[in-house]
Amino acid sequence: MMSGCSWLDATTREQIVAVVDLKAGIAVHAVAGNRQAYQPIAIGGKTAGDPFALVAHYRSLGIRSLYIADLDSILLGQPQIALLERLISPHSDLDEILVDIGLPERDTVASLLKSVRRRSNVFVIVASECATNATSLRRFEGALDYSQLVLGMDYRQGVFVGGDDSDDDWDSGGDWDSERDWLEFADQLGIDRVVALDTATVGTSRGPSIAEICSRIRRHFPSVKLYSGGGIRDASDVKLLQQAGCDRCLVATALLKR
Repeated sequence: MMSGCSWLDATTREQIVAVVDLKAGIAVHAVAGNRQAYQPIAIGGKTAGDPFALVAHYRSLGIRSLYIADLDSILLGQPQIALLERLISPHSDLDEILVDIGLPERDTVASLLKSVRRRSNVFVIVASECATNATSLRRFEGALDYSQLVLGMDYRQGVFVGGDDSDDDWDSGGDWDSERDWLEFADQLGIDRVVALDTATVGTSRGPSIAEICSRIRRHFPSVKLYSGGGIRDASDVKLLQQAGCDRCLVATALLKR
């Protein structure tokens, strides 16, 4: 195990979902949501940006869950289907693999959805930042069971980003009205996994800032499996998010330190 990951004890390891951000075929280091400035990740003597080397590194640390974000799909609507399938297919033994593809047109990801459907440990995230409103959660209806979909609740500096719904202040409840619309609709559809992530803290090693939001989600929707992260430095930050109601924590930067 790399010395910089000495904080990763057996108990903490079980709570970690290791992050792979893909841009133009390479694995990049996400920092503060400035996606145009993301740089390739180098692991040991491997080629910088090799996503397979990154996954192998995470597995060498004993991590059993992955979060794979396809930035080409999220930002451009151009999913990296072949790469995603190559990353997913060898890891049927992992506990779970969450794949964030934003909200591309359904026909552009038909083969990926078909592949996911055959793998009970793989789940597709529908990202609120890419949608017009909560009904966008129906985009893949019929192609994938709702039990394999995950609601991605996106935030920027604490402000919910959810298409038109994020501007909804109909009863002066602000962001919570928008959040609740998405969460209630997901619940109605049978989606029982939620990833809440604030891009402003990702990769900053400043500690998580989303604990209050996680607590709010957990309080109102106690049965969801809740994931979050951003800025996590060590086991104490993981514990902080667990105390806020998170079941699993998304981590990248803290797992790359030597």
